Amino acid sequence: MSDLNFWYPALLFPAIPLMMISFGNRYSTLAALIRSIHDSIIVNNSTLLSKSYLDQLRVLTTRLQMVRFMQTLSAISFLSNLLTIYSSYLGFQDWALFIFGFAVLSFFLAIIVFIIEIQFSFKALSSHLADLHDFKNPKI
Repeated sequence: MSDLNFWYPALLFPAIPLMMISFGNRYSTLAALIRSIHDSIIVNNSTLLSKSYLDQLRVLTTRLQMVRFMQTLSAISFLSNLLTIYSSYLGFQDWALFIFGFAVLSFFLAIIVFIIEIQFSFKALSSHLADLHDFKNPKI
């Protein structure tokens, strides 16, 4: 381990903000969907929630928690990556290498959670498609 130049963190540096944008877009989409469901229940003054709504709410709650976790891990990874650059600049090569490993691990975990969240999203959309396939149009 001679010296950790700035190119190690530079490999990770552009990937993290791009994934953070992706995670942010997922959050915005979920927020819009939650607001839509909220409005349809509150505006219609419905006190009776169907099983479909309750299932959607459970899945959305889980997905929202996962997106929060992904964003948090990505932010920790980004800050760690910046700290790697700063540590390397100050000449603390051993610390820089350790912090960089932590940044990579945090980003790895964020991507794992992202993959799991995609599976939840797929299951939710598949359920909606199944509802559409089962829907029978009334005869005119």
